[in-house]
Amino acid sequence: MVYIKIRELMTLCAAKVAYGLSPYVREASRTIPKAFDIAIFMILIMACIGTSLFVMVTLFWAKWMACLSY
Repeated sequence: MVYIKIRELMTLCAAKVAYGLSPYVREASRTIPKAFDIAIFMILIMACIGTSLFVMVTLFWAKWMACLSY
């Protein structure tokens, strides 16, 4: 009798997870895309900073070379 109740409970929980009715599945479906959004935003910011540093160093080097040529 207890085994049947536990089996029914497990089946019910599996069905809820499969259909996305579990609060854990709903929470994961919200937080995983949010984590990807944050990661993509951070990568974009780092790319912008890297590009800015590259441009500044290149301009500084060009100016330095121009000053040395006089």
